[in-house]
Amino acid sequence: MKTKILGGIIIGFDGKKHIVLEKGEVVFEDSEIIYVGPSYGEKVDRTIDATSKLVLPGLINLHTHSIASSLLFRGILEDEGEYLYKYLLPFRFGTSSRPPYCQGKDALLLAQVTLLEILKSGATTVLEVTDNLEGVFQIAQTLGIRFYGCQTYYNGMPFEENGKVVYPKFTDACLGFDENLRLVKKYGNSCGGRIKVWLGPHATDTCSVDLLKETREKANELKVGISIHIAQTLTEFNEVKRRVQKTPVEYLDDLAFLSEDVIGAHAIYTTSSDVGIMARSKMNVAHCASSFIVKGQPVPMARYRKRGINIVIGTDQNSMDLINEMRLAMFSSRLNENDPFATTCLDMFNAVTLCAAKALGRNDIGRIAVGAKADIILINLEQPHLSPFRDPLKILLYHANRNDIDTVIVDGKVLMSEGKVTTIDEKEVISKAREVAKRIWTKAESEIGLPKFLTDRSI
Repeated sequence: MKTKILGGIIIGFDGKKHIVLEKGEVVFEDSEIIYVGPSYGEKVDRTIDATSKLVLPGLINLHTHSIASSLLFRGILEDEGEYLYKYLLPFRFGTSSRPPYCQGKDALLLAQVTLLEILKSGATTVLEVTDNLEGVFQIAQTLGIRFYGCQTYYNGMPFEENGKVVYPKFTDACLGFDENLRLVKKYGNSCGGRIKVWLGPHATDTCSVDLLKETREKANELKVGISIHIAQTLTEFNEVKRRVQKTPVEYLDDLAFLSEDVIGAHAIYTTSSDVGIMARSKMNVAHCASSFIVKGQPVPMARYRKRGINIVIGTDQNSMDLINEMRLAMFSSRLNENDPFATTCLDMFNAVTLCAAKALGRNDIGRIAVGAKADIILINLEQPHLSPFRDPLKILLYHANRNDIDTVIVDGKVLMSEGKVTTIDEKEVISKAREVAKRIWTKAESEIGLPKFLTDRSI
């Protein structure tokens, strides 16, 4: 079936860079774009009126944790400073004496509401790092989003006890790794290539040397990518230094782990030597500004990009509003460098389109061009805060938000129209997630406590 997107301002692609086409047309047949230009002369089966809309390539969100997002970052941990070892890791993965708080069906219901938020925020492709990945695949299949999944695995997850971070002894077996390999074989390229599986070692300090080496070997053998947390905390940095007298980046480089098929999340604590290694290896960095600036912590980006490192954007476990995440990243980069030109709107837009596609090893997403996948979003410009305007990327980065997204198309299928998702019942998803979270919070409050309310509760 041929579909025409009629009118609107189109951010197209000329083979090298994004370009602006005013009052143009985009035509796609089934899942592929077949025309981008001023006027398509042939007959089509369906027309989508994009008058007074901004037509963009679907955005690409390359680091998310769907369960942690809905369970712990909806008015719980945002004001807690360094929460990773005290709350997040024990809550999600358990400790030596307590199992994880969220598993099975509960975890899937919480993941479902986050994936819904991701889609409604304009991301047509997401790289999700989680446990219970098989169930999340089923959610992604129903929702219709383009989905890369990594089964989180580790063989020594730390946790905070009596104010100190405890690292348990590494186990020989790693069931999560075995599960990840099984899922690669089962779902590696399903739903016509819309669902893919990568490997998901948790971090440099939570995986043993042997586990990291085996991960690299299997990635080469299976020809899949790797997502891993790198240098995300000073605790991790110091622990790796203690073990091997190397920084986390030097450690992975010494294992011949880093490559262009690796997306390293965060990379906050790095040295000048590390940056050189990162550039030489051609690894990618998933920059998640909101996770760190909320704690008053600067996050490097401009200095990485200037060295030729491919920078992409992820929302981590925070708000899944990718437009807002781009804005935060841009502002924080300028503040870090004390330079209003350190990072531009175009830099940020490329990070969630062309650079993100490169990190996934693809040249058919992140762009509106003939031969590309029909992953497209429409933004409603007929609103006071978006009118009038001159530069479409400036209006997007400085003034738009996810509520302005009108239409989301993935693989040629309209998944959201006029702000309403067509593939699932939004109200039901939200209602069930609320019930699950409330029950888990009640249990956690009685056993380990949760951060107190900012104001006393009257009821």
